[in-house]
Amino acid sequence: MGNKYVDVVITRETKPVSEKGFGTPLVLLTGVDLAYSVYMDIEELDKSIHVETNDYKILQRMFGQQPRAKEIEVIGVNMSVGMESAGDETDTADVPMVDVQDHKKARVVEALNQAIEAGASFYYLVSSDNSDEMIRILSEYISAQDKLYAATIDSIDIATELNGMYDNVFFVAHDSRQSYVAEGLVSTIAPRQIGSYTWTFKNIQGVQAAKFPTTQILEFERANASVYINEAGVLMNSKGVAISGEYIDNVQATHYIKARMTENIFRMLALTEKIPYTDKGIALVVSEIEKVLKHSYNVGIIADDEAGNPEFTITAPKRADILKNTVAKRILPDVRWRAVVAGAVEKVEIRGVLAL
Repeated sequence: MGNKYVDVVITRETKPVSEKGFGTPLVLLTGVDLAYSVYMDIEELDKSIHVETNDYKILQRMFGQQPRAKEIEVIGVNMSVGMESAGDETDTADVPMVDVQDHKKARVVEALNQAIEAGASFYYLVSSDNSDEMIRILSEYISAQDKLYAATIDSIDIATELNGMYDNVFFVAHDSRQSYVAEGLVSTIAPRQIGSYTWTFKNIQGVQAAKFPTTQILEFERANASVYINEAGVLMNSKGVAISGEYIDNVQATHYIKARMTENIFRMLALTEKIPYTDKGIALVVSEIEKVLKHSYNVGIIADDEAGNPEFTITAPKRADILKNTVAKRILPDVRWRAVVAGAVEKVEIRGVLAL
């Protein structure tokens, strides 16, 4: 989502893609070699994706949600073949573990890059392989991008290992990693407008509650992993935080505003004959920023103040206050904004007294 003409940096103070892309998941299949493809229904799947495989099960879970992602992008790399090249055609048992891991990582990254080169516009990344090793690879891959990675886990170990590390990695714990509950959650979240929902309390169709004792559920949650639970007869996702502890909807809000702001300002630069380096020209830039922030308010990302107005401010320098050397380079510096995130209520504490 980068742009060499527009540099938008957003810092979150909340810790206690194209428009279409924000609703699109990419599924990395690891049991079959498959060129980048886009599917709108389970019946469209390539015949090489066999029903009994995890590759099929993850897509079945994602297509089985309601609502669900309109389109699901898919790329496949068969991780069970080709590993002999990691050790100069020797058996992988004789290959140093670090070499095998590096080779796997290289193959995964190559496949994902191929998907992007082929036109993938995904925001969510998931995989049919939820092993700890693959989770490490994909968490590192996604960490530098304005995208989200989700995985189903069944052990506290990987959650504890990565706890606090990434804002854009999300785990749902279940006693079966092949339940693909996190991936189902991604699919049912994908078509919704960012700002209109949280990731807590969501039901994943076709999945029963995890069979963990209460002590283990609390252990997962302390490690910033969610658990799929039965609460008062309601099957639901127990938390909506990334493994860093940040709420996922706040992370999404950052990604969404950055993408919209970059697109709006670039479109103005590209379609306007000239933006004069004057106070009036600077006001045009400020106007585009204001449009994005007002839109973000309208969709529920930004809060309102006591008077019911969107709670944000924008500051920009006057032409007279900008260094002449900066003006000569045609760079407009120090345009800043600050907004209050709307957040959401996820717990209610009530105290009362009933008296005669």
